[in-house]
Amino acid sequence: MFTLLAPFALAAAALLAIPVIIHLLKPKRVRTMPFSSLRWLRTSQHKLSRRIQWHQVLLFLLRAAFLLLLVFALAKPIFSTSGKRGFTERFIILDVSRSMNYEQPGKDTPFAHAKKIARVLLAQGLPGDRATVLLTANKTTALGPLAEDPTRYVARLEAARTGLGDTDLSSALDVLRPMLATPRPNTHAELFFLTDNHQGSWSQGAVAGFLENLPVPVSVQVVDVGPSAPRNAWIADARPIESDGKRYLHARIGASGNEPQERTVRVKQLAGLGDLSQKVTLAPGSFAEVNLPVPADYDLDGKVAELVLEPRDALPDDDQFWLNLDTHAAAVRVLLLEPETTQIEALQPGFHLRMALEVLGQGEAGGLQVTRRRPEAVTTTDFASADVVVMANVSHLADDRLLAMEARIKSGAGLLMFLGPAVQPQFYNTKLHNPAHPNEGLLPRPLLQVAQGGLAQFTRIDWTHPLLAPLFDPTFGDFARVRARTFYTFGDAPAGSPSQVLAWFGETTPAIMESSFGAGRVLVVNSTANDEWSDLPRRNCFIPLIDQMLHRLTRARLGRSFQAGDLVAFVLPGLGQNATATLATPGGRTLTPILQPLGHELSVRLDSADEAGVYALRASGDAGSTRVNFVVHAGRGDSTVTKADAETLRAWWGKATFDIIHPDPSARPEEAVAGGRVLLWPWLLALGALVLMAEMYFVHRLCPVMNPAVTGSTVAKHGIMAPTSKAEVVS
Repeated sequence: MFTLLAPFALAAAALLAIPVIIHLLKPKRVRTMPFSSLRWLRTSQHKLSRRIQWHQVLLFLLRAAFLLLLVFALAKPIFSTSGKRGFTERFIILDVSRSMNYEQPGKDTPFAHAKKIARVLLAQGLPGDRATVLLTANKTTALGPLAEDPTRYVARLEAARTGLGDTDLSSALDVLRPMLATPRPNTHAELFFLTDNHQGSWSQGAVAGFLENLPVPVSVQVVDVGPSAPRNAWIADARPIESDGKRYLHARIGASGNEPQERTVRVKQLAGLGDLSQKVTLAPGSFAEVNLPVPADYDLDGKVAELVLEPRDALPDDDQFWLNLDTHAAAVRVLLLEPETTQIEALQPGFHLRMALEVLGQGEAGGLQVTRRRPEAVTTTDFASADVVVMANVSHLADDRLLAMEARIKSGAGLLMFLGPAVQPQFYNTKLHNPAHPNEGLLPRPLLQVAQGGLAQFTRIDWTHPLLAPLFDPTFGDFARVRARTFYTFGDAPAGSPSQVLAWFGETTPAIMESSFGAGRVLVVNSTANDEWSDLPRRNCFIPLIDQMLHRLTRARLGRSFQAGDLVAFVLPGLGQNATATLATPGGRTLTPILQPLGHELSVRLDSADEAGVYALRASGDAGSTRVNFVVHAGRGDSTVTKADAETLRAWWGKATFDIIHPDPSARPEEAVAGGRVLLWPWLLALGALVLMAEMYFVHRLCPVMNPAVTGSTVAKHGIMAPTSKAEVVS
């Protein structure tokens, strides 16, 4: 099917009539020029030249052809081989995560290649089609609504840059569905994902939820612009530990690819320690543990250690890790609230959880300090000294204890909540959940009822989330194989809720949820802390999961460590009235954070941090001043650069038309996503250039003005006094 994107440009073809009209209306006059020197010559007969010579017709045709080709090129003709009728809603989902900056010698980065393809896709629409661009990392932003002239987004597309967040292509589906809710008649949707297509970028449940009852047919093309065999190494985590009276900087180094890697872990920014480094051999698909010794008498006050991997690799953002050394307490204080429901130790509600905490405490001497209390015996002082509060099958709390716990969480501590059969939904829904003010509730969704029967499994797992990304191991990991016999169903999250579901049971029931509460963080596990409701506590992933949860809940308060794109919130000692603060970013910018009083303390909040490195905060008030550092890291979810399986994705997308394209980086972008459409205007411009060159050639060869020549005359042949004869004029 042949069509024009800008048919109004054809009106310019009327310009061809101008030279024809001028020629027809021009008076045919012959001007006589008297020449006195020849007035005595006898009158000679002249042969008049034709008014229009053949070369003039040829030149006119060439010039007219050039003008017509230019006009047709401006009309933007396009040829479609699909033969489809109706309208198309085209969505170009551009991956702007940090992994799109994968560096390859002599080649564009995947992001640069993707932007070239996006520009081509914007220009390929047919009349009546609409398109837009969505920038996607761990969150999705649309450049604008669907537009019939999407080229207006080109400037903003060119200005787009990658961030430090991880890829979550499923987040684009939440933005797409409302845009397709009220389609035009006879419409279908085209989705183009321009991405490096990592395995952890997709969520099966999110895809299924998007396709459910979708009002328009959908075709999906995943344009994989990433390298075919990527490899990467990264610092997954680091923390100070003590063992046998010695102090170490403990780091976990991950690797992916097809072969082992030899790297060096080096510590910078610690004056007086000399060269603190260690070589390590990294096996793909596993983590290496590195312990770098630090003298016990070394002063850590105000120090931030920078750990780097050398030499840098193709994805360098995760080769750096900043570690605040003056903020780590000797032990993480855990307050475990566990009812005494039985005298049998192995059947108690928190048995498996206590065993996991004991193992983690042995792994790092002094790393955990666990205080166990019955809910009715806990005191407000217990909450005031806790870094993490763990509720295991707690039915309810007295009002004064609840207020003490809320104040502690709001000031920066963490809450880990395991449900169970003793839970009283009325208490949770009225005291912990606040639908009118979601930010002021510890429970992000209301409890409905207990569901039993069958074996539910984890679905829609958010592998890009920092909590679950280290557990992503499709070969040896068993987190995705967890089965639950019993769990609670939940109501919908209220509007404005700061919560996020990290894993689901089936398609509608949250299994793990995270939310923020003041400067603190809350994790809700829809299962028991023992194996009464699920086999999670008996899985190999249980201890690493608890370790990640404790680290996630305490890092902000104890380590003042955050991930790019996350909310930055922590607590400072009270500075009195009229407190002000300024914040210096790693790049040298100055920001103003939000300050909020919390009792005798001061909450510091920054909605988002988009630079990785060390931030310096200066705060002052009537009671004094302080200066503290906090660090922001690039996401680690994209560090595992394993490609998504094509057949798995095709099965997830079900009946939707699905295809994966691997464009050649050296080929033209038009060839990567032709989509059955061929843009003709570049060819018309090229043909017009050839016609113009031909016109210039013939002008030089045939036009008398440009190439004059005397073909003959009486004077030239016989002289000025020749007898009367017919004169031949210059042609």
